Amino acid sequence: MVESGIYELTMILGAATLMLWGVRMARTGVMRAYGAEIREILPRTLKNRLVALLAGAGSATILQSSIAVAVFSSTLAALGVIPVADGLVLMLGADAGSAVVAALLTLNLKAMWPLLMFVGYLLHSIYAESDSPAKQYGRILLGIAMVLIALTFMSQVSSALANSELVRIVVSSLGDELLIALLLFALLTWLAHSSIAILLFWASLVQAGITDNAALIVAAILGINVGNAIPPIVMSMNQAAPSRRIVVGHAVIKLSGVFACFVALHLIDRLYALLPGLAGFRVVILHILFNLMLIVVFSWRVDALARFMERFFITTEKPVSEIGPRYIPSAGEDCADAAAFPVLALTREILRILGTIQNMLEAALDMLIAGKHERADDILRMEEKVNTLFKAVRAYAVALTRKGLNETEQRRVTALLRYTANLENAGDVICKTMLRIPESMKKSGKQFSDEGKTELERLFRFLIGTTQLSAEVIMAWHPDTANLLVQRKRDMKAMCHDSSRQHIGRLSQGHSDALSSSSAHLDLISDLRWISTQISSIGYDVLPESDSPGQTAEEKLATHPE
Repeated sequence: MVESGIYELTMILGAATLMLWGVRMARTGVMRAYGAEIREILPRTLKNRLVALLAGAGSATILQSSIAVAVFSSTLAALGVIPVADGLVLMLGADAGSAVVAALLTLNLKAMWPLLMFVGYLLHSIYAESDSPAKQYGRILLGIAMVLIALTFMSQVSSALANSELVRIVVSSLGDELLIALLLFALLTWLAHSSIAILLFWASLVQAGITDNAALIVAAILGINVGNAIPPIVMSMNQAAPSRRIVVGHAVIKLSGVFACFVALHLIDRLYALLPGLAGFRVVILHILFNLMLIVVFSWRVDALARFMERFFITTEKPVSEIGPRYIPSAGEDCADAAAFPVLALTREILRILGTIQNMLEAALDMLIAGKHERADDILRMEEKVNTLFKAVRAYAVALTRKGLNETEQRRVTALLRYTANLENAGDVICKTMLRIPESMKKSGKQFSDEGKTELERLFRFLIGTTQLSAEVIMAWHPDTANLLVQRKRDMKAMCHDSSRQHIGRLSQGHSDALSSSSAHLDLISDLRWISTQISSIGYDVLPESDSPGQTAEEKLATHPE
C-alpha cells in the first residue's frame, strides 16, 4: 500500500512536470516562429477595446499561457508603448484565452499524441540546423504531444486516487474548509506558474469521481484564479511603475471577482450542477464563465482602475545626471531575464546613445563657433555616458543572441550592436580629437575666418540633422528612410569636399585667419566626414540584402567609398 502511494505521488509529480515542460516547449516554438509578429501586432490592437480583448485571448491561446501575455503587457506599459488601462484589457482577454485552451485539452485528443510526437520529431530533426519555421512547428507539436501524454497519465492516476479511501477523506475534509481549499489551490497554481496545468489536474480528479461537492469544486477554481495573478506581480517587482500598475490592477480584478463569488458560493455551486457535459468538462466551463464574468463587469471600468493604481505606484523621475541604462540591465548585471520586448528595449537604449552623440556635436559647435569653452566639461560627461551605455548595450545584445531569437531579430540585434560600436567610436573622436582643437586655438590665439566659421557651422548642422534621420531609420527600419540616410552621407562627402576647396582658395588669396587656422579647419572637416560615416552606417544594414548581398555594414562601406 505504501509502495502504491509513493508510485501514485511520483506519477502525479512526473505528469505535472511533463505538462509544464510541454507547455513551455510549445510556447517557445510559437515565440521563435511568430514572436516578432506577436510583439508588433499586440500594441496595434489597442485602438479598439473589443479587438484588444480578442487579441489578448488569441495571444494566450497561441502561447498557452496568460502569464506570458501579462509579461508582454507589463513590459509594453513600462516602455510607455501602451496605457495601463489597455494593458488591463489585454490581460482580461488573456485569462479567457487560457481558459479556452484548457477546454480544448479536455476533449478526447489523448490518442493523438503518438502521431504528434512522431511528426514533431521529424520536423525538428530534419530542420535542426536551419532557421526554417518548420523546426519551430516541430517544437510546437512535440510540446502539445507532451501535454497530451501528461493528461493521459493524470487520468490514470486520478482514477487510482479516486479509489483511495485516504484521499477521499482528505478531499472530504477540504469540503468543510473551503477557504483553506481556495488558498491551497492558489499556492499550487503560483508554484506551477500555470493555471492550465492545475486546472486540468483538478478536472481529471473530479472526472474520476474524487468528489462531487460542488462548493469545493468552485472554491478550487477560485483558488486557481487567485494563484494565476501572483506570478506576474513577482516578475514585475523591479520594473517601472506602469508595469506594476497593470499586474496589480489585474490582481485586484481577480481578487474582487473571487471575493464576490466566494460570498455567493451557495448560488454558484447550483450553477455548476446545471452545466452540461461530463464532470471534468464542467470544471473547465465554470472556469471560462468566471473569466467571462470578469470581462463583462470590469472591462468598462479599467480606466478608473488605472487612475486608482496611479495613487499607489507613482512614477519617479530619474535624476538628470543619470548616465546608466534605463531600459536594459547595466553591464555586469544579470541579463538572464530578458525583457518581453528585448529588441525594442535595446533600440530605445541605442537611441539614447545617438541622442547623446547629437548633444556632443552641439556642444562642440558652441565651443568652436561661439567660443563657449566651458562646454568641454559637458562633452566629457556625455562621453562617459556613451561609454557606459555602450558597455550595457554590448552585454545585453550578446545575451540576446543566446536567447533563441528568430532570424530577423538576430540580424537586427547584430546590426544594432555593430552600430553602437560605431557610435562609441564617433564619441571618442569628438572627445579626444575634436575637443582639443578649440582648446589649442584658444591657447595660441588663433581663430577661424568668418567664411570658415560659416562653412563649419553648416557642416555641423547638417551632421546633427543626420543623427536625427538615423534615429528615424532605427525606429522605422524601412529601406526608404535608409536610402535617404545613405544619400545624406554622400551629400556630406560633397559638402566636405566643397569646404576644403573653398578653404584652399582662401589660403591662395592670403587670408590671415585662414592661414593660421588651416590645420584645424582641415582636421575638423576630416573628423566630421568620418563621424558622418559612422552615424550613417546603420542605413546599409537596413537596406535589402539584394542591394549588397552577403555584405556586412563595414563591407558595404568599403564598397561605397563615398
